[in-house]
Amino acid sequence: MPAGLLEVRGTIDVSQFWPSGRSDADTATVVLTPAGDPIKFRKNDAAPLRATHVFNDVFVQGRQGRKEAIKNGHVTIRFQGIDAAELHFQPTALSRTEQEDLSQEKKQAFHKVNHPYRQFLGATSAKGLHDFLATVGTTFDCRVFTEVDKPSEVFDTYGRLIGDIEIAKNHSMVNLNHWLIEQGWAFPTYYSSMTNEEITAIDALAKTAQSKERGVWKFLSKTVGTFDFDLREPKKNDLSVLANDRGPVLFPKLYRRFTSWSARHKAQVTDMSFQKFLEGGVAGKPDDCFEIKDFLANGVHSATRHTFDRFVQSGKTIHFEPGGLVFSEAPSRLVRNGSDVPDQF
Repeated sequence: MPAGLLEVRGTIDVSQFWPSGRSDADTATVVLTPAGDPIKFRKNDAAPLRATHVFNDVFVQGRQGRKEAIKNGHVTIRFQGIDAAELHFQPTALSRTEQEDLSQEKKQAFHKVNHPYRQFLGATSAKGLHDFLATVGTTFDCRVFTEVDKPSEVFDTYGRLIGDIEIAKNHSMVNLNHWLIEQGWAFPTYYSSMTNEEITAIDALAKTAQSKERGVWKFLSKTVGTFDFDLREPKKNDLSVLANDRGPVLFPKLYRRFTSWSARHKAQVTDMSFQKFLEGGVAGKPDDCFEIKDFLANGVHSATRHTFDRFVQSGKTIHFEPGGLVFSEAPSRLVRNGSDVPDQF
């Protein structure tokens, strides 16, 4: 388990979150504090925090090509350990293999259904976060932190910094990741990059929210139903969608896979079943995961690895609980001037 700690200081602008913006309830843009050194690292609890510039002029190489780690002083944060109902997920693009020998007619059919879709509760959850933050101010300081030992452990494959966000409210500190779980505005979603302590802290809060059927828990679906192509990303400030923002909610990772398959299936790009699509994974890479008890007891190197499709039967029946699995973190590389960045702070 990592012994080090990375800390980022910056500000959050509430207007980025829906309904005033597009951000949902599990990602945020943080503007780095211009004065001083906003990014610091310590190798263990006994060491002091020291400035690090390892991410300056660095690109994250991942599934969607290269993205700047820090762009114009902004960093995109993926809230660690949680996943909110999707507000705007667009089906993954057709791969080169899928496009081979695909007729123009079918490409056009896919284009017609390739829109940003949303789940029930996606808008409600995002507004819940927006309204909570609005009680603090319009723009305010925040602290982002994550337990890591190496620079390569900081960003996910989509170029987002993975961490917890902490803000001050009424003279006390609030961990937004934990607050979202407590309110039921997000599901617990664990990755192999997390420590046991990070997982168990969220897990305890999630179990309480689940037992009280808060937020998304009341609507958690145990089966994969029919995809609703009419549920699209809501427009900014269109609060009318909130009146009917209730209905079955799939675990977001499963929903994203179902969205990508549904668009392909409707456009007749594929005739494979959803179960087969799950087996293939994203871009031909199956989603690996561990059962949580096994992962916590034995760690990433000794726990038994499974594929995500094993926990869904016939593309229909769901045999896992949110928080019951720990997913493998997809790899990413840090690159500067075409060369890998040395993996040390």
